[in-house]
Amino acid sequence: MKQAYLLSIAFFLILISFQSCYKDKAQKLYPTVAACDTTNITYTNNVKSILDANCVNAGCHNSGNPSGGYLLDNYNNALLSIPGNKLINAVKYTSGGSKNMPPAGKISDCEINKIQAWINQGSKN
Repeated sequence: MKQAYLLSIAFFLILISFQSCYKDKAQKLYPTVAACDTTNITYTNNVKSILDANCVNAGCHNSGNPSGGYLLDNYNNALLSIPGNKLINAVKYTSGGSKNMPPAGKISDCEINKIQAWINQGSKN
């Protein structure tokens, strides 16, 4: 009887320990994904950093090297890439006469969504 009691306590403790381990790792198993905020997108607050990191500072679309004839180093130059959907088609890797950009790999969906929102919201500075 004493052995059965000890075995049931041991089983109960083992069961509890497995459950606590699972809960400890739940955040790693099910991480929360931050939402992509595309409200009130402006060039200065949102788009400039994306273009700088992936286009301008990469040495492709700056005043020293206007690749494809497009400068993306400031607001006015970025505006020139909007007609004909040149910028958005390039970053979405869709056809439309422009190359897929950046050539090193597609930018994140959130960054693409921010550029698209910027264009849709009137391309504000």
